Amino acid sequence: MEKTLAELASLVQGKVVGDGTTQIIGITSLEFPREGHLAYVTDPGKLKAAEEAPFAALIVPENIQSSKKPLILSKHPKLAWAILLGLFHPARIFPGTISDQAVISDTARIGNGVTIEPFAFVGDCVTVGEGSVIRSHAYVDHDSSIGQQSVIHPFTMLYPNTKVGSRVTIHAGTVIGSDGFGYVFDGTKQVKVSQVGDVVIEDDVEIGECVTIDRATTGSTTIRQGVKIDNLVQIAHNVEVGAHTCLSAQVGISGSSKVGRYVTMGGRVGVGDHAEVGDQVMLGAQAGIPTVKKIPAKQVWIGAPARPYHQMRKQVSAQLRSYETQQLVYELRKRIEALEQEVNELRAGNKTPR
Repeated sequence: MEKTLAELASLVQGKVVGDGTTQIIGITSLEFPREGHLAYVTDPGKLKAAEEAPFAALIVPENIQSSKKPLILSKHPKLAWAILLGLFHPARIFPGTISDQAVISDTARIGNGVTIEPFAFVGDCVTVGEGSVIRSHAYVDHDSSIGQQSVIHPFTMLYPNTKVGSRVTIHAGTVIGSDGFGYVFDGTKQVKVSQVGDVVIEDDVEIGECVTIDRATTGSTTIRQGVKIDNLVQIAHNVEVGAHTCLSAQVGISGSSKVGRYVTMGGRVGVGDHAEVGDQVMLGAQAGIPTVKKIPAKQVWIGAPARPYHQMRKQVSAQLRSYETQQLVYELRKRIEALEQEVNELRAGNKTPR
């Protein structure tokens, strides 16, 4: 593919500065400079290095008005770059065919243009929407449904009654709809609580590799529209994750917790059961949210147990000052001990005064 800079600018509502006829043959990043390629710069301090690299042109913020290279000025340089990266590297188009080596129930309802690859399994009364893809060794159990244009990657497991929306991507090795972790102790042993609910994955969700989402005890475990889930995340029974929330790797959310809309969780965040996280909250990596804790909207919390960012900063500063004070006390103590020893020697007549 080859496009002019002006053509690309029009696709991202950007403004060209310099030669709009510059030919672009690919999209790359600052770390991997290539001739004829377009990259983005958000830090003005990195502009000089980018100008000296062999990029054909650059996407920059609107406050950068001049450069040695042709530019696309953008309100959101990284967003513009991401759109153009997708243009030059479009998603794979699947053939819309069903393999004879797939196992498909006679009662399954398969839409037009669906791709089902060899060794996939589609159970009784499953519905698969138009243009969706079930890749090799994926397993879709009975009474589940998949919307339109969704992709279920290899070795994914959808347990019975799992509901997946449209334009959903579920990556390899993920398990959705297995039993929630529920037991009652009767005095001598743990008695299992039947998990009879389901999982609902709404439209435009992307789920990474080896994620586990448990079915509800009763009712639904719900992942709302546009949620993005990284690899190795555990979501327990009856959890609700609000629209357009992002969960980084190794996040764990305990049962019956509610996560609001547009929340961001860093890696290895832990959320206790029945906790509530408000809309637009940011949780730093390894933050620990205690059971039944409620975090108000639009706050940043860090640490374990988690606290508001400004409180944790004060606490860490106090701890550092305490450490510095301890070191000073230690040094003073050594000096005092040395002086005491010198005084004792003088009193004993074993040392001449200085």
